[in-house]
Amino acid sequence: MKFSEILRQFGDAATNHSLTSNPDQDPEITGVAAIDEASNGTISYVEGAKFGSFVGKTNASALILPQDEKLQMVAQERGIVWIASSEPRLLFAKAIALFYQPYRPTPEIHPTAVIHSTAKVGSDVYIGPHAVIQQGVEIGNGAIIHPNVVVYPDAKIGDRNHLTRQLYHPRNAPASVQIVSFTVGAVIGAEGFGCCSYPDWLVQNGTIWLHSLRRWGRSWLQQWD
Repeated sequence: MKFSEILRQFGDAATNHSLTSNPDQDPEITGVAAIDEASNGTISYVEGAKFGSFVGKTNASALILPQDEKLQMVAQERGIVWIASSEPRLLFAKAIALFYQPYRPTPEIHPTAVIHSTAKVGSDVYIGPHAVIQQGVEIGNGAIIHPNVVVYPDAKIGDRNHLTRQLYHPRNAPASVQIVSFTVGAVIGAEGFGCCSYPDWLVQNGTIWLHSLRRWGRSWLQQWD
């Protein structure tokens, strides 16, 4: 994706940028990276003076910078295109969303999956090896049931939900069961890469899965050995 296309996607959030003075410098951007790990073709960001020195040594091709003319000048002298923003982190979160491609298996029902004759399965559903779908279960369109998942009787799984191994789905669960899934090493409550929080809202890239019993505030986490 050309840098100019990223600017177009950002719209009014990216009106101060290097193409204004150097319209011919429009590199191809292929991904995002932390500024200390960035390579040619990636876009990164700097937030605050603490990380300002990285502008002089990063390998990124594009940077999202604070409204700091000195940093903008350093980037320009190094041939790095830039966007200036009062919220660099927020804009970077939006950049991640332009490149993020979550894994999605091809829809199919694996021959080793066990599906009760009374279960209802929507369209474009993936059900992986050794999954068990018990009686009365309803699975919405585009759902992904990963290998070894057991969905217990009469649970209703909403459209486009992802169910991963070792999750418990109780009998007569509500119609739009949502799943919380945390990867190994996740820190609950911490802000991950591409997460940008504000007092009243949150920008988060990737998939957030929630397991709720009937109402918000009655969710739980359980460690599986």
